[in-house]
Amino acid sequence: MPAVEAAAGARTTTFDGRAIALAIGAAWLLPGLGHVVLGRVRRGLLFGGLLLGCYGLGLAHDGRLALRDQRQPFLTTLQVVANLGIGPLDVAARVHVYGRPQYVFPSHFRSASERERSEIFRDRARSGTSIYGTAYVWTAGLMNLLLLFDVWDIGRGKRKV
Repeated sequence: MPAVEAAAGARTTTFDGRAIALAIGAAWLLPGLGHVVLGRVRRGLLFGGLLLGCYGLGLAHDGRLALRDQRQPFLTTLQVVANLGIGPLDVAARVHVYGRPQYVFPSHFRSASERERSEIFRDRARSGTSIYGTAYVWTAGLMNLLLLFDVWDIGRGKRKV
């Protein structure tokens, strides 16, 4: 089978392993930053703006910041992973919403603050817009995880731009 020719003006650059690791880490820390590190500034700014806007819109509509629940460990763990895909922004959002980075739904309330955080979680889930906000929050996190693979492909020279 013949090799596919690169389109006119398409460029590929191969980066060393450290540069790729730095770009992937930067992409997880701030969506779009990995593309910028690899020299794809417009793409990075576009993706960063889209993901941050999507995440912000989700939080504004009471999107659920998932908590791992012992009663449904598999599904709730996947939900937490979707949240964590956006990077440290998820930790900041949890501190803003719950008062601390809460990731596990308490099975027994040991303090009034644990009961209060679980009520905040339930109140957000009861909101009429929560299902839409949750879709935006999880979509932003999952899309950022996919963009980490895009950064990896660009760094390895497998992606022509």
